[in-house]
Amino acid sequence: MNDAKPALRVNGLSKVYRLYDQPIDRLKELLFRRPRHSDFVALWNVNFELAHGQTLGVIGNNGAGKSTLLQLIAGTLTPTQGTIERDGSVLGLLELGVGFHPEFTGRQNIFLYGDVLGLPRQLIQSRLDEIVAFAELESFVDRPLKTYSTGMRMRLAFSLIASLDPDILIVDEALSVGDAYFQKKCIDRMMEFRNRGRTIIFCSHSVYQVSMFCDETLWLEGGRIRLHGETARVIPAYEAWQAQRNTRREQAEAGARSETPVRIVSLELLSELPCRRGDDLRFRLRLESAHDDLPFHLTLSIKMDDGRGVYVTGTHLSGRPPLCGRRREVLITYPSVPLLGGLYTAHARVFDDQGLMVYHEKVLPDLEVLKDSRELGVCYLENRWELS
Repeated sequence: MNDAKPALRVNGLSKVYRLYDQPIDRLKELLFRRPRHSDFVALWNVNFELAHGQTLGVIGNNGAGKSTLLQLIAGTLTPTQGTIERDGSVLGLLELGVGFHPEFTGRQNIFLYGDVLGLPRQLIQSRLDEIVAFAELESFVDRPLKTYSTGMRMRLAFSLIASLDPDILIVDEALSVGDAYFQKKCIDRMMEFRNRGRTIIFCSHSVYQVSMFCDETLWLEGGRIRLHGETARVIPAYEAWQAQRNTRREQAEAGARSETPVRIVSLELLSELPCRRGDDLRFRLRLESAHDDLPFHLTLSIKMDDGRGVYVTGTHLSGRPPLCGRRREVLITYPSVPLLGGLYTAHARVFDDQGLMVYHEKVLPDLEVLKDSRELGVCYLENRWELS
């Protein structure tokens, strides 16, 4: 039995807000001792533990309670009921600009944030150059924060929090406002942070990033835990649930970006449709990169028509080195596919050199396999019967 104290223990955690139709209802409720409000349950009876050195992914749709949970763990919100036990220091990159003053310069805000956390000024001073250099804000550090773009504020916030080296780091969707280049820097820093044995809570709408980065995942829906466990078990269940709510095309377009370091120009099926079980499936991908020497990884997955995966392979998943080059053409063949009859899709993605950050993706729908038997399932398995 492992008696080690967990980095984080959450027990019966709930957050309920009182909603009033108008401000005077608060006074009426106080004077007449009669309820004039309705309750909004943002989070209800959440329980879990997180060991030291583990990375927890938090997923769920907008309004599921993710940010509320992270703010409660970070200490910026007070729970309605329940307890949170933290073993070590906790810092979170939550709402951008929290703890910053728009009239102060970037340098002054760094020290202000340290004062709010109760950290010695000598400590902040010793790490000031590192914070500014990582954020790449040397030319702006002495300008008022109100002149910063949203992306620049995010750079400053992430650099500050990551440089303070907490025992538990919380990262919310705030990373999504940065450009692809700085998101890549943030992910690399988080990988380094995890490799040093720190604990991370990572909230993201990118289930692929969560699946590659997190040891376990917590799926919230309607303020309650829908599923919690190993990431390999939670993510497929979440994706299948999402597939029932969104069309394939909406899913494909959701992650598309107008400017990407590497782009999938085309994804083609070279085999004739409809195909039959036992045929070869041959795909051709054409890729364009913004730089000759930018390394990137490529994956190609076959999915059922509801979005659930049948098989996925890729350069990093199969141990191949990353690709490079301005223009690349890749041929991928699945020989003698054992797929049973039905509609499938091919889903291609390009990632950064660590296989974590999605640069671009493209879906090829309506890949039809003719049904040639009454057997059920996704793929054909050789079978032998012996009757006595």
